Amino acid sequence: MKSRILNILLIAALGIGAAACSDSDNDGVRPLNNKCLKRTLGPNVVGNELYFVYAMAMPYGTGSLESCTVEASIPGDEGTWLEHNSYHTNSSGMDIPVAVGTPSVTDGSSTVVKFNTDTCAASLRYYYKIPEEARGKEVSFKFTAKAKDGQTVSMTMGPYTVCKQYLRRDITLTKARCYISLEDMAAYTLAEAREMPEKIDLVYLWRNKINQGIEFGHTFAAPAADRQWLDNLEIPETMNRDVKLRKEWGIIDGHLTDEPDYGTYIDDLDFETIRLDGMPDYCVNMKTQGGMWLETADGKYRAYIYINSLKATSGGVISIKRYNMM
Repeated sequence: MKSRILNILLIAALGIGAAACSDSDNDGVRPLNNKCLKRTLGPNVVGNELYFVYAMAMPYGTGSLESCTVEASIPGDEGTWLEHNSYHTNSSGMDIPVAVGTPSVTDGSSTVVKFNTDTCAASLRYYYKIPEEARGKEVSFKFTAKAKDGQTVSMTMGPYTVCKQYLRRDITLTKARCYISLEDMAAYTLAEAREMPEKIDLVYLWRNKINQGIEFGHTFAAPAADRQWLDNLEIPETMNRDVKLRKEWGIIDGHLTDEPDYGTYIDDLDFETIRLDGMPDYCVNMKTQGGMWLETADGKYRAYIYINSLKATSGGVISIKRYNMM
């Protein structure tokens, strides 16, 4: 619904301007117009998309569009493209694509669609896959429409700052795959973890027991935590990293889940300003849709772990945002 409304508003804004041009306006020159909206919300994270809708139009009966070009200041990653469809809404309220050009071609930083229909107005969707090269930098976009009579019109969107944070979604935890590395943003088995003990920052375990009057349940703890929070989980002597942990509830980051969008996102500033002084190195009885703030004892990483799902017994799925402090 939001997509249809925004597309209609874009075309309507251009249409009003075009309709206002009479034969005598601008000494007979009927201008090509354009508008653009950025559709994505929240911080701009490497590996995610920036999504724009670019509308272009000229007065009906005065000519037709030839091409649309988007040039990024930093070339996008694979998966950057400009849709060659416009859309109309059918009687059921569904967006129906209508091809108005040939599939886009990306060459370096430029992505182009050439129109192959006789149309004087279109609203195209542009998807920019944020590359590693853009991490911590600014990126901007120049949108250009060209008519067959040679008219061109351009507008620039941005600059937009790309976050320094790292993101990894849908990491599976099991009874065996329970050794977690923030550096790799991955979970490992004991055999794998033995080969890189210096990378293991956190371990996961499930126990159906009560500890000091507290339900153990799904627990996350540092390898260096007191053994009472690690129960009988095997921790090699060389696996001794420590962390500070703070249990959180209610932060459903829109980047870490496909659940309904609550408009909540953890930005770089959150990692830079969070304070975890005095926090323990374990969190017990974690629940689905809960989370944890982490800081490694050496100050190298801060992170937020979101609990996508947990099973009735051992296992679940987590997603991580990590920020390098050094």
